[in-house]
Amino acid sequence: MTAATATDGAVAGHRQGGGRAWLVWGLSAVCFGYAFFLRASPSVMVDPLMATFSVGAAITGNLAALYLYVYAGLQIPIGILLDRTGPRKLLTGGMALAAAGALTFAIADDIWVAYVGRLAIGAGCAVSFISGLTIAAAWFPPRRFGMFSGLTMGTGMVGGFLAQGPLGGLVDNFGWRAPLVGAAAFGILLALAIWLVVRDRPDGGRVQRTGTQSLGRALLETVRRPQNWILGFYGLCVSGPFLAYGLLWGVPHLMLAHGVSREVAGFSTSLMSIGFLIGGPLGGFISDRIGRRKPSLVICGFASLALWVLMLSGFELDLGTRQVLIFLTGLFGGSMIIMLAAARELSPASIGGVVTGFVNGFFVGGGALLQPLVGFMLDLHWDGSVNTETGVPVYAIADFDSALIVLPAACAVGSVLALFVRESYCRPVDG
Repeated sequence: MTAATATDGAVAGHRQGGGRAWLVWGLSAVCFGYAFFLRASPSVMVDPLMATFSVGAAITGNLAALYLYVYAGLQIPIGILLDRTGPRKLLTGGMALAAAGALTFAIADDIWVAYVGRLAIGAGCAVSFISGLTIAAAWFPPRRFGMFSGLTMGTGMVGGFLAQGPLGGLVDNFGWRAPLVGAAAFGILLALAIWLVVRDRPDGGRVQRTGTQSLGRALLETVRRPQNWILGFYGLCVSGPFLAYGLLWGVPHLMLAHGVSREVAGFSTSLMSIGFLIGGPLGGFISDRIGRRKPSLVICGFASLALWVLMLSGFELDLGTRQVLIFLTGLFGGSMIIMLAAARELSPASIGGVVTGFVNGFFVGGGALLQPLVGFMLDLHWDGSVNTETGVPVYAIADFDSALIVLPAACAVGSVLALFVRESYCRPVDG
């Protein structure tokens, strides 16, 4: 991967770290925050989207998950492109495309136009995370990569937070279209800032391609390594519940379960993003400090499982208690991002880009699978009731209880997979 060995391109005389490094990395991290904002924004628009496009939960889940489908599918190609073009060009083009998608989605009057907008958003945002990691690896010493993996993910959680409580308030006051137009304008400004400020390396050059293998050979080498599959499915199963509940179905669930407004429900689910914001960098720092990856992954999996069971297994919980559990789910779940560092370290540097894209694709794929699955389960248990004023389907709390059970079930599988992760001891292991 570019990020795995980009530091080799930091030529003598160009010091890593410092204020400029933080500025360059910070702008790339804001791109991931913007991507996460757009990813999470449908969570506070579920009812308005159903009303606008006259659809049910399953189609709404698919509409939200289109972002994740294309995002996950593009991770391997983007890993290859990073080796050839560098993150500056990819981030500039990606943010511009995401902004165009947000504008298309905002003005859509037909579900198919909305699909196109959501696909464009996902395609543009797909470059954000691993480009940020590539820049972190080029501009900072290798020993700090685990921490910057968590910090990059944490910046994304800031975007997730803004897309819930704050955006929920805007949606209540101005509708769902106007905030997305504003988001599109921000994306254009961000693309311009990336082009003007960000450089691939401290010496101003491009990140150099590290691998000499063809794409076909790199893919073959990637898929034949069992650890890549274990880490990939671990990420899918542990991230899927977070992406499904925290970024889509949590808001309507809390509105129904506790009788609160969209804004309060949005702030409540955003506590998961805040927890992730803290847990990601903290987990990366601890993992780097103790020199081990596996303990953090195991603790992340089993602690998340216990919290999902407590939160969704039908216990009578007041809103405050549920908010604490939501926050703790994000806090412990944040350590899952270490799987990307482990994947890099357990593979040869020559296929690092493909490996990172492969594993990150699974990570995002958890939401692509579980967001529409929860919607399908809701429609499966729905009794046909609709709101007579808006025509929106009305789901009972029992429908949510039945649908959301898939979240702890997925996390249980991920927890078991963590036990089979090979320890890298935070250093490259070629074999």
